[in-house]
Amino acid sequence: MLHLRRSLPVVAALGGALTLSACATVESVERAQATADQALSTAQAAQSAAQQAQSAADAANSAAQRAQATADQANSAAQAAAAAAAQAQQRRAGERG
Repeated sequence: MLHLRRSLPVVAALGGALTLSACATVESVERAQATADQALSTAQAAQSAAQQAQSAADAANSAAQRAQATADQANSAAQAAAAAAAQAQQRRAGERG
């Protein structure tokens, strides 16, 4: 019985400490949840920005491919014109000679 009387204040103090720590734990969980929510929001915004950047990169790649095709066509046309000019020059030289 004497042992129980000595233990009772210790048990009560531990119970009070656990009650107080439970409140702090709830607050900690709420802070952690708020931080996680903010991190999720930031990650979603980053994902959206990355998708927009990918779309812009895809559009730029398509434009570059079209520009390359146009340059290839212009180069072919220039080579054909140069060949035609060379043939015409040879004909003129043959007619003169």
